[in-house]
Amino acid sequence: MKFGFHLSIAKGLLGVVEQAKRTKCECGQIFSRSPRSWQGRDISPEDAKAFRRAWSEAGLNPLAVHLPYLPNLATTQSELRSKSTKALMEDLDRAALLGAQYVVVHPGHRSEDQSLDQALEQVALGAVWALKQQKQSGVRLLLETTAGQKGELGADFAELARMVRDIEAEAGEQTVGICFDTAHVWGAGYDIAREAGLENTLAEFDNALGLDRIKLIHLNDSLSELGGRRDRHAAVGRGKIGANGMARFVRHPALAHLAAVMETPKKTEADDLENMLRVRSWRSRAGRTPS
Repeated sequence: MKFGFHLSIAKGLLGVVEQAKRTKCECGQIFSRSPRSWQGRDISPEDAKAFRRAWSEAGLNPLAVHLPYLPNLATTQSELRSKSTKALMEDLDRAALLGAQYVVVHPGHRSEDQSLDQALEQVALGAVWALKQQKQSGVRLLLETTAGQKGELGADFAELARMVRDIEAEAGEQTVGICFDTAHVWGAGYDIAREAGLENTLAEFDNALGLDRIKLIHLNDSLSELGGRRDRHAAVGRGKIGANGMARFVRHPALAHLAAVMETPKKTEADDLENMLRVRSWRSRAGRTPS
């Protein structure tokens, strides 16, 4: 398993690469713009080229772009829906320009007056529109597993499977993958902390979608109780999943080929380096699991 972090764009695209180097990343994830804004600065071809070169020369791969927090593909509100699908289309193009392999998307929130079927259909329709409108290709859309708080879709593997099926029926096969967030899956009620629970979870996912649908890991521990339906990240090995559970996940042979991005809380980069040291110590089966 390769490890990296969600990296800040505050100091520009080349600053992303420098941050990745300092924190010993092998892969990474960014926002292509502010996560709390609908607008983003245009990325010039020259800046994109310089970033792609620097990212490659640093030996970093893959790169994921995370859609900002504001879009909700499940909404029935016309203005929000238009802005949400446009944002996804734009980030697919921005990701392609940056040489990213993936755009990670939270499927959306279901409103109280929506049936589950209606909400899932809205997500699929919005994603298909964005995929068909994008100017550049080569970037895969990844639906992220969620904890299920406040009407979030995607906490159940069957929901994810339906969205994937419906999107690919219109947009083409192998268009969509899954970003598997350990903290979210735990919050949704999948007990990945225990050996039997992890095996059962992966078997259920395999049955619903196929393990080959997992293209990226968000490697986060959780402050939430199992099934608490809360999205509260913790440093790896320092939350409710715990060091043994996280280490077992990292070492699982069905997941070893994947890239894992940490979105763990931090005050300084020293916290990132501590997390990186910990996960690297787990990568080898012979490694000792920290307490």
